[in-house]
Amino acid sequence: MNPKKLNILKTRLGRITTEYGGSTRNEPRHMAVDVANAPGTPIPALTDGVVTAVGKTNNGFGKVVQISDGKGGIQQYAHLMDSMVKPGMRLKRGQRFARMGDSGNAYSPSGGNASHVDVRFKDANGRPQDPTPYIRNIA
Repeated sequence: MNPKKLNILKTRLGRITTEYGGSTRNEPRHMAVDVANAPGTPIPALTDGVVTAVGKTNNGFGKVVQISDGKGGIQQYAHLMDSMVKPGMRLKRGQRFARMGDSGNAYSPSGGNASHVDVRFKDANGRPQDPTPYIRNIA
């Protein structure tokens, strides 16, 4: 990772540990952004939306919440400790809905605490989108 870019990408949510398009141990091209912070750190919605799914996956993401942006796009937040929402709930940008954790196949590149959130955005056509601008602009 570019150290200059890392300084820009320190956010109020936490420290970006894997950039969009970077690589991880399981993905040569990570179509998400990983943001690390202490276990239990509250996670705010990055846009307004409606919760479409809440639960635990079997694909390594652990506990997840999916939110529709109302325009066909989907946001997925993974590796959560827990969430405070149910499908159908409306969220406003900045509203806290879950807590950061290490569920699923979460790991730390440095070997330390693996608590983070994996944030993935997809547009209405299912194409991955970079959530970094939303993460940087959250209050």
